[in-house]
Amino acid sequence: MGNKKDINLLPEEYRFASSRPSSDKRKDDGGIKEVGNSIKGLMDIISSKVSSLQNEKVKGFNSNTTKSLKNNISESISQNSEKPSGLPYSLKRARLRNLEDILNLSKKDLVVSSKFNYVYCTDFGKVVIIDKDSQGQPKTVTIKEADNISVKTIKFHNAHPFLYPKYNESSLPEQIIYMDKNEIWYLADSEAIIVTFKNDTPDVLKISLANLKQNNNLKVVLNYIGCHKFLYQNKKLQTILLEERKIKTEDIIRVQDHYALYKEGNDSYRVLLFDELKNISNEFTLTELPNVNEEAWDVLFTNDIFQYVQENGYSFSNFRQDNDYIEYWQNIGSKSVCVMRCKI
Repeated sequence: MGNKKDINLLPEEYRFASSRPSSDKRKDDGGIKEVGNSIKGLMDIISSKVSSLQNEKVKGFNSNTTKSLKNNISESISQNSEKPSGLPYSLKRARLRNLEDILNLSKKDLVVSSKFNYVYCTDFGKVVIIDKDSQGQPKTVTIKEADNISVKTIKFHNAHPFLYPKYNESSLPEQIIYMDKNEIWYLADSEAIIVTFKNDTPDVLKISLANLKQNNNLKVVLNYIGCHKFLYQNKKLQTILLEERKIKTEDIIRVQDHYALYKEGNDSYRVLLFDELKNISNEFTLTELPNVNEEAWDVLFTNDIFQYVQENGYSFSNFRQDNDYIEYWQNIGSKSVCVMRCKI
């Protein structure tokens, strides 16, 4: 293999197959079948090549070739380590290491390293191809285990990777403001687009931001989108809040299955508590919100704690947070005593 920087075991006709951009025509069944056949052929070629190398190692044959392969990989890593250090380069390496972790791969599994992709093969025969984009960042991953082949899109939040089913991003905005393992939130000038994955099929929800005031405040935008999405998925709560109570979505501070918190006026807030059937079971007004985080609100604003607070004459505004606990302190005699404490 000499002093080549790239290690590539693939025949010329397959070398760029996994990184070749797809056309719009591949949206139909024929295009999908064509891509599937290409991927299957690619994976079969790689599996065959890697299997041959592994058999040679096990039997003790061609040790010089194996040693040369390892040296080339080490040399490539060494050359990379000599590149100028800095945040972009460190982030790139951190992303790859984290991606290897969630795919249950290690450096010893790496058998191909090129400017187009990484190819891994584990001792159990699992083959993984990580394709790169034009900046050299991981873009897609193809995984072959036994007879099963899956292709995933790779997205990163900082250095943390998320794997999604393949989907068409050509019509989506470039800016992503939120992602978790089930969905991605895209942001345009006056619209947010949520892509949710159900059974590997993307479901798209578009949310207008035209009436949102503070649309340059990311926290406000995220809360607005989150409330809108929640009510879209919970028709009964949507009816109660938006239709019956005529509450504006931008006035809703937080909504969950068991409660809703919204602005009632300039100086007050309203809390609605729901039972298991999503009927209003209790409601009350607050002039000051408890000085705790949103996850703590989810614990406080329940029917059980509401009843306890009422029975003991407590005030929601006096609750405080201590790390993962909510506490209520009272002055008893000359001492301040914690009379209620619960874990968030």
